[in-house]
Amino acid sequence: MEKVIRNMNFKPLLEEVEYEKLDPPTNNSTINMRVWDEIKVERLRSDAVKVLLKRNVKPEPKCILKLEVTMGLEVIVDANEYDKLDDAEEYFKNSQVLRVLASTVAVVISNITLHSPIGPMITAPVAQLPQ
Repeated sequence: MEKVIRNMNFKPLLEEVEYEKLDPPTNNSTINMRVWDEIKVERLRSDAVKVLLKRNVKPEPKCILKLEVTMGLEVIVDANEYDKLDDAEEYFKNSQVLRVLASTVAVVISNITLHSPIGPMITAPVAQLPQ
């Protein structure tokens, strides 16, 4: 299955940003910034797919900000090898494609939050997918 991806020239593109400024936290409160990713694979044509990585940043309790950033990239694939995959999302979870998307989305989030109430948020440059 290592021959699924035909071209390793990846160009991540920003697909969507959703940012919402929320109320400040109450005094002496503890805030847990929950960060998790979601992956989606869409077939574009017989020899290409789009891989999307959406990073969610949501605090508990709900305060400060809510942020969702989606990055995507098109991947040229070998149609025969791709069709043999049981689960395309599972395949891309362990690929260089997801590493490129995760590191790029981390940079975008740090830039978006640079001037936020909490300063630049540095999230992991690796995918944080729920188990």
